[in-house]
Amino acid sequence: MEFRDLVKARRSCRAFESTPLTDDQISAILEAGLWAPSPLNLQPWEFVVITDAQLKTQVKEIAEAARQSVVDSGGPGWAGKYGMDFIETAPVLIAVVVDPGKGGLGSYFDQKYGAMQAASACIQNMMLAATDLGLESLWFTFFAPQKMQAALNVPENLEIAGLIPIGKPKDALKAPPRKEAKVHQQRYSKSAT
Repeated sequence: MEFRDLVKARRSCRAFESTPLTDDQISAILEAGLWAPSPLNLQPWEFVVITDAQLKTQVKEIAEAARQSVVDSGGPGWAGKYGMDFIETAPVLIAVVVDPGKGGLGSYFDQKYGAMQAASACIQNMMLAATDLGLESLWFTFFAPQKMQAALNVPENLEIAGLIPIGKPKDALKAPPRKEAKVHQQRYSKSAT
């Protein structure tokens, strides 16, 4: 698929078929992540591939607890209706774990997000690779980080940049609307074109 078409074809999917992914598909998705840019080429990411049904249920329970916390705190009304079943039905979940200490030289000038920005590029590459393979995915962050780290045995000095459920979409997905780009010339101004 042409890159421009691939970018426009990627969708956030919350309903998957049960068809398992092949080892080759998972490897191709992980390899795409490895080619993301990172500060000083430190490649601050690691991956936890989850296919175990019991562990997926535990992940879902952690996400549901986060949803309830949002509802109890008076968060947006849609949060209480956000379904979490896709966590269990997605054939695979991939947790992208990042080492915040591998953010390049940013610590010298108060730029502390280099590692997380690299992990974000990694996740985008993985999601595009999934789409290229005829699969869909979701960048999922609706969970309490410390609880998810404990469930996945992720050390405290690392962070989870996101969980990516991946599989064949159950239904065709519509493209969400896009806003027109706000472009500033030379410097930021109140009136972007």
